[in-house]
Amino acid sequence: MTTTAEPTQQPVQAPQAVPEVFHKTETAYALDRSGYTASGRLFFQHYLFKDVTGSVINPRILADLRASAGTVEGDIELKVADIGTGNSAWAQDVARGAGVAGFKFDVHGFDISDEQFPPSHILPSNLKLGIADALVTPPEELRGTFDIVHVAQFACVRPLHEDPGAAIDHALALLKPGGWLQWDEWARDTNNHVGMTKLSPAPRCEWALGVSSKVFPEWLIESNLANHLTKHGFTEATQFKFEPRDDQLPACTMLWFLTGDEIVRFGYEEPTKSLFLEALGGAFNETRDASIRAMFKTATSSVVGKKPASG
Repeated sequence: MTTTAEPTQQPVQAPQAVPEVFHKTETAYALDRSGYTASGRLFFQHYLFKDVTGSVINPRILADLRASAGTVEGDIELKVADIGTGNSAWAQDVARGAGVAGFKFDVHGFDISDEQFPPSHILPSNLKLGIADALVTPPEELRGTFDIVHVAQFACVRPLHEDPGAAIDHALALLKPGGWLQWDEWARDTNNHVGMTKLSPAPRCEWALGVSSKVFPEWLIESNLANHLTKHGFTEATQFKFEPRDDQLPACTMLWFLTGDEIVRFGYEEPTKSLFLEALGGAFNETRDASIRAMFKTATSSVVGKKPASG
């Protein structure tokens, strides 16, 4: 079981420079699967993402599939795959209708580990969970069977390094011709930065954000993932970026700390781990200081792409 980092009680001097060498663990997934805080973060992450974007399935996808069905009346049945489903928060939301009228969803959640799967008896009858590796070619019986494939938060899947191509090819193989991929991540600008609001200088927050810009892969930068989708055969690849409202910034900030703490504890070894935890504690203090009140403006991003009808 895991615990979250306690804020340091004394002011912490921000380091002068972000280190060039980080001491990583050997784990292929730099987050936790076994602790209650990790699963809780996933639920929090899903519902905050939904609140910021205003939807669970991108409206462009549903509009195109509705048009392809050639009808504006009656329920359209769609088969959906959630890749890297984790605790199935997104998959459960879709299976229960996702607040979308006019569609029925048959949902399949896949993950390389079942550690976070909820008890099967509480799942909707139209949701099935199973084990699958998103970085290899899917089995024959699953290829070309889904109308929508969803991928989310693969930034900490280390085997991807700087090329998400293996996961993109996996998703493309799962889709029917004319089907859609939706890939959700926290968006970053062209410098791989997260935005910040503050009342006065916040050097420890600045340093912590500088560290995060080194930790996450370059393919998260604006438009890079859309370009990767096009390179691997998708058409109409588009990034939709959603800026959080001011009232959502406290939740965005806390999610940033929860995720950062989890990455540090499970993804890094000493002396990097202690350095990062100290940085998180100092940055947290600046978010609580009434004269600074720093908050992180972590925008959300959905990159969508369509499998060619002849594919």
